[in-house]
Amino acid sequence: MKKERGFTLIELIVVISIIGVLMGLILPSISGVIERSKKSAARNCVKKIVDAYLMYREDKGGFVKTDGGSMGNIKDFALTLAREGLLNDPNCYVFASDAKAQSINKVKKNTIVHGDGITEVDCWGNSSGLDDSFSVLIAIDVPDSCQPNTTPIIWTRGLGEGGAWSDNSVFGKKGGFIAFLDGQVKWFDNVTNKLMKYDMTGTVSKIMDALPAGCRILKGGGYENVSH
Repeated sequence: MKKERGFTLIELIVVISIIGVLMGLILPSISGVIERSKKSAARNCVKKIVDAYLMYREDKGGFVKTDGGSMGNIKDFALTLAREGLLNDPNCYVFASDAKAQSINKVKKNTIVHGDGITEVDCWGNSSGLDDSFSVLIAIDVPDSCQPNTTPIIWTRGLGEGGAWSDNSVFGKKGGFIAFLDGQVKWFDNVTNKLMKYDMTGTVSKIMDALPAGCRILKGGGYENVSH
């Protein structure tokens, strides 16, 4: 009876080496696909917010809560858009890829208001009042005189005054998205001297310098007035 021949040690080493080389070639490609998928999902979220923002702004002229009060944070903004039937998805404000926001404000339900279009859903965690609990910041009270294609109105969390995103931002130091008043959403690895000053006199690194005084920046925990 013929004895079956197994793999020799050399053959096993060669096979393992080949598998290692293949894995080394494949893993970066997989990682790149995952990264592009996260960016695409985040961009779609920002685009949905900016489209709803512009529809509301065109219809109402300015941003006020449905009870007539002043919008004081992103939750007020999101509830107002949901009650107007413009955007009722809480996942647009807390990205699946945003580990920081997810850790303190994980989305629990997939609508902001109930089917009646009025009653609030407890869709966010109990820490939704913290600045880092949402994936975006939103500028309101932007005057009509602003240049639409250079005026930022929504951007991903973590953009510093020097024009770079922090380690704790949605995509770390790799960059983030900015949406403009004309509806465009663009990726920036940083914004150092890439934004146009509100009076069109030059480029700036600080995003607030691209907005005129009187605008408000809505955050998770409140808002910040733009002043120069």
